[in-house]
Amino acid sequence: MSGPIGPDTSDRYIALAALAARHGALDGSSPDLSPFELRVFSQNGEDGVIAELLRRCGVGTRWFCEFGTGPGTEANCVFLADVLGWSGLFCEPDPGAFAEIERKYASNPRVRTLPTPITPANVDEVFGSAGVPEEPDVVSIDVDGADYWIWEAMEAHRPRLVVVEYNSALPPDRRLVKPLEAIGEPWDGTDYFGASLGALLSLADAKGYRFVHTDLAGANAFFVRSDLPGDYPNSATVPQRAMNFFLLGATHATDPHDRPWYDLDSGGLTRLGRPRRPSTLPFRPSLAGRARRKLGSLLGR
Repeated sequence: MSGPIGPDTSDRYIALAALAARHGALDGSSPDLSPFELRVFSQNGEDGVIAELLRRCGVGTRWFCEFGTGPGTEANCVFLADVLGWSGLFCEPDPGAFAEIERKYASNPRVRTLPTPITPANVDEVFGSAGVPEEPDVVSIDVDGADYWIWEAMEAHRPRLVVVEYNSALPPDRRLVKPLEAIGEPWDGTDYFGASLGALLSLADAKGYRFVHTDLAGANAFFVRSDLPGDYPNSATVPQRAMNFFLLGATHATDPHDRPWYDLDSGGLTRLGRPRRPSTLPFRPSLAGRARRKLGSLLGR
C-alpha cells in the first residue's frame, strides 16, 4: 500500500531474523515462512519471503514485473533489480513517482519503466509489448484497487510467484472485491480498496496456485504455482492476518461512505455497514518537513 512514510521497522525485521535463528526456526524443519521476513527495500518483510520462496521453487527466467512501485526506493522487486541484476518491468502511473523511477533506471538496459496504468483490459498487452517472458519468476501487484481483476485477467503469462496486496480489513472468509466500475477511482486512504483474502484464495485456486503466506503486517498474500516443487505450508494452516501495519497494529480508517463491494458468491453488490474507525497509522513527518523545521531552528524562527 503506497502512501505517506511510516515508522522505519527495518530493525524489527533484523531482530526477527536473529530471534528466529535462536529458536531454530530457520533450519528448514518447518515450512512456515514468517521467520524469513526481512526488509531492505520492501515496505514490510516481503524481501525475505520472496528470497526464500525463490529458493524453494527455483528460479527460471530471472524476470520480475511489479505494478505500483512508487519512486523505486521501496518496492518488492527492487532487490531483484538493483542487487541481483534481474530483468524486469516496473509500472507506476503517478507522474512524480514515475519521473523518479525512470531516472533511477535510465541507464539500466535490463529494467523497463512504464507510466502506464495497469488495468484488466491492458495487462497482457503491456506484458507483450514490454517483452515479458511467458513465465516471469515474480509478479507483484499493488495498485490499491484493481489488484484482483488484474490477476484474473492475466492469461498469457504464468509467473512462478505472485505477490498480491489484499484488504485485511475485510472478512477473510468472504469473497469481496472492489467493483469493476469503481476501480478507476483513486485510493482515498481508507480501507475501500482491493479484495478480501477469500476472493484471492479462490482466484489462486482457479488459476493453479497454492496459497503459502501472508506477511506479518497483514498487507500481502503470496502464491506459488502449484506445479512447482518445494516444501510449503499447508494452505489451510497459513495465517490469515488482519491489518498490523508497521507491526504496530496500525489500520486504515473505515470507509465513511460505506461504498459497496462486489460479492463473488452472490454476484451482486453488498454493503458491510461497519462502525466508523479512524486511521491509526503512525505517519512520521516527511524529510522535507523535518528539513524546514531544522532550517527554522538554525535561523532562530
